[in-house]
Amino acid sequence: MKRLSAVGLVVGGLAGVVVEQLGLNGTISVSGDTGPFVLLCALGMGILWRTPLRQLVGALTAVLALLWLVVCFTPFAAWLGKGLARRDPLAPADAVVVAASSVQQSGNLTAESMSRLLHGLELVAEGDAPVLVLSDLYPPYPSYGSAAKSLMDHFRIRGRIEFVGPNQTTRDEALSFARLYRERAWKRAIVVTSPYHSRRACAAFEHEGVAVVCSPSVETKFDVTDLARSDERRHAFASAIHERIGLWLYASRGWIDERPAAARERAAIDPRFAAAR
Repeated sequence: MKRLSAVGLVVGGLAGVVVEQLGLNGTISVSGDTGPFVLLCALGMGILWRTPLRQLVGALTAVLALLWLVVCFTPFAAWLGKGLARRDPLAPADAVVVAASSVQQSGNLTAESMSRLLHGLELVAEGDAPVLVLSDLYPPYPSYGSAAKSLMDHFRIRGRIEFVGPNQTTRDEALSFARLYRERAWKRAIVVTSPYHSRRACAAFEHEGVAVVCSPSVETKFDVTDLARSDERRHAFASAIHERIGLWLYASRGWIDERPAAARERAAIDPRFAAAR
């Protein structure tokens, strides 16, 4: 094995930090400890720096640094996020389903899970639906359940809680909730998730036959309407690039239908239109 280069270690570490800050390591999964990823980048480039690939890895790091500057100091992140947030007019429904989000090992809610859960509880409290359906992740993540029950008791919110899952992906959530939706013979559901995730999530639920009202929660990492700060732009870019890739992947696998509503209705009437997907 070639010796590690100190310069390569620094360059690799820098590249790993930039990738982590822009959320590029989360384009497939948004969870996980990023520390080992940065360490692997440093070690990998520390080795490659003493090989003919030195110029390539140096150029890659320069491109990543340039991308960081573009994201932080231009409107690029706002442009990338356009059209990702979907908010439908509220209508009475049979259930409010809250998309899964990580919960701390202590059972305490993270900022994202708190925002989603509080919005779901708000809808139940206002009488928009009598049932709160919580989507849970696989262990080691705890359930939303105890926090939801505690908040309902504390604020004296009347309603029933049901669970679907555990789920790993938005696709899993759509499938598991659609089964419950059919079992209960429900007619409409309000889907609650983060703003940039709402377009893909609601489309995935609709694809499984759920009549959806999309009602995103408050975004806690950045101001969706005004990305004034560089750190907000970085967070927005990370969410937006994850969702853009997710939309492409789900559409290519036939898990969502991105055609306009009129085209979907024609396809339901005449199968010949289905080929236009």
